[in-house]
Amino acid sequence: MKTKYLSALIVTGAITLASSPAMADSADSPQVNFSCEVTEGVPTTVAQPIGSEEKLTIFHWKDDALSFKPSSSPQQMCDSVATKLEDYSAGGYDLSTISFIGTEEGGVPMICANTGGGPSCSKVLLTLGRIEQPAIVADNVVKAILDERLQQHRVVYQDRGVQSTRYQVNIWDMFGLNTKFFGK
Repeated sequence: MKTKYLSALIVTGAITLASSPAMADSADSPQVNFSCEVTEGVPTTVAQPIGSEEKLTIFHWKDDALSFKPSSSPQQMCDSVATKLEDYSAGGYDLSTISFIGTEEGGVPMICANTGGGPSCSKVLLTLGRIEQPAIVADNVVKAILDERLQQHRVVYQDRGVQSTRYQVNIWDMFGLNTKFFGK
């Protein structure tokens, strides 16, 4: 009988010890908030590390960049995407490997975020509605709204005849936080 309790205690202790470093690492990781602000009359999605005054512009929701005739206003799209990025960040995804992707699925163009490699879409930020040449439109929209500083690492994929473009962004590098928090 005592052996059963001792085994349960050992297993519980091992699980606790194994999970402790992961929790400590996540507590040491920087946190970022996403929001929508109006900059020079344009709704703009921004990222800001908690406790910092510095902001990073992600998307500019300019009317001329939204040539696909959206059903939502630029302000509504900005608010919605900021909320989705905030949820994505709060979900514990590693923002040192985030990509913004213009792609299509089932003939519907979409803009996604992904923290893994490749052209996959792990978080749909915006769907653009059915239009001709959806992958090209999605690529053009991402290129038009994504801040120029974030377009440095562009990767184009061909998957089953569908082209996807992804822009790799390291949020922490953009804020100069990798060396401070991750020892890189």
